[in-house]
Amino acid sequence: MIKKQLKFFSTLVIGFTLLSGCSSKSSLSVFGKDSLYEKGLEHTVVNDIVNSFETKAIVNATYLNATNSDKWDDEFHNFLVGIYIVNDNEEVENQFLNNKKYQLTLNDNNISKNEVLLSTNILWEHIPIKNPHAKYYITSFQKNDDKTLNLVYKHTILGKVTLSFVVE
Repeated sequence: MIKKQLKFFSTLVIGFTLLSGCSSKSSLSVFGKDSLYEKGLEHTVVNDIVNSFETKAIVNATYLNATNSDKWDDEFHNFLVGIYIVNDNEEVENQFLNNKKYQLTLNDNNISKNEVLLSTNILWEHIPIKNPHAKYYITSFQKNDDKTLNLVYKHTILGKVTLSFVVE
C-alpha cells in the first residue's frame, strides 16, 4: 500500500515538474501585468545598516529615471527612497530622512529636492518593496555624467550602506 502511494506521488511530482518546465513565463510574470511595478523591481536596491549584529536602519531605493524615462527625464537623478530607522526616537519632524544623525548622498552630492510620498500618489501602489514601517520620499539629485550612481546612506557613528545603480 505504501509503495503504491509513493509511486503515485513520485509520478505526480515528476509530471508536474515536466509540465512546469514547458511554461514560457518570465520570472517577472508571476507579479501580474503591472509594468511600473516590474520595472521598479528591476531598478530597486535594499540594504541595512547593521551594528553589533543588530539592524539599525533599512533603506530601499528605486531609480525612477530607469523606470519611466518619459516622466522622469529631467535634470535630476530621481529616486523613490524608503527609510526605516529602528527605534527612531527623534521628534516627528526629525525622523526618517530628516534625522540629523543620518545623511543621504548620491556620489557625494547632497539632495537637491525631496518630497514625502503620500499614499494618495499614484506611485504608492507601484512601490516594488514596501516596508509598512518605512516612510517614502521622492528624492532628487542634480544630474552629472557619472555612469554609476552610488546612493549612500550613512549614520554619524553606526556606519553606512551603498546602493549602486547603473545609468543606461
